[in-house]
Amino acid sequence: MKEDTLHYLVLLVILNLGVASFFLFSFNRLSQMLVIGALGVFYIIWGVIHHLLSGDLHFKVILEYILIALLANLVIFFLLFRA
Repeated sequence: MKEDTLHYLVLLVILNLGVASFFLFSFNRLSQMLVIGALGVFYIIWGVIHHLLSGDLHFKVILEYILIALLANLVIFFLLFRA
């Protein structure tokens, strides 16, 4: 984990910027969903780059990152647009 500290620091910065942007656009649900969608894409890109640099990038790893991002986006979508 020590050698990946920079990777996780980048992820932490991206997630914090995403959360801050989410609250910054609290007046507009569509903008919030765009932020969450962009955050999901950045999460997938980060995961692919992280595993590529670590030398353990496989299709299943990419699929896992895509599914986790999709699940998070769906949960937040349904929470934002519930009746």
